[in-house]
Amino acid sequence: MTKHNKKLYIRIFILIVFSIFLAFFIFAKEKKEIVENIIQESVIPSPLIKSAIKTQTSNLEKNPVPEKENLEIKNTEDIILLLGKEIVNLSFTPNMFFYDALIDWKSQGKIEFAGKNYPGLGFFVTDIGSLHAGNGKYLLYYVNGKEATVGVSSYRLKNGDIIEWKLK
Repeated sequence: MTKHNKKLYIRIFILIVFSIFLAFFIFAKEKKEIVENIIQESVIPSPLIKSAIKTQTSNLEKNPVPEKENLEIKNTEDIILLLGKEIVNLSFTPNMFFYDALIDWKSQGKIEFAGKNYPGLGFFVTDIGSLHAGNGKYLLYYVNGKEATVGVSSYRLKNGDIIEWKLK
């Protein structure tokens, strides 16, 4: 093989390697844009949530009480939500997921929050109350002083929970 042919093969090899790297970075950029374009989910309560929020009244025929009194049995449980310096006492129906409760409370005007839904991962809260993720900080929630191990879409609220949101 002549010296001229060696240089030609080396140049072709370098050109092929460069083309592969260039193609890789273009493909990686397109994937990043796809991930960044995940549509922010609008927070609209579902009909199931609305139908689950009911108050049960007692049957006056089964429980003899004075005629003028009506008894109401609350079918709700309570939590305390800490949003920075704000403390909010909230009620929810038993066995409710945290995300569903957030939607319900927002529709009732009790809290404000926003976030993004990631398919396969769940809903990620980016803003709640006066706390806003950004500048390398993310919103994390803690249940009874311990960092949550699941997202808001998977956590079932329990009566008496104290849920605190922190920027980390």
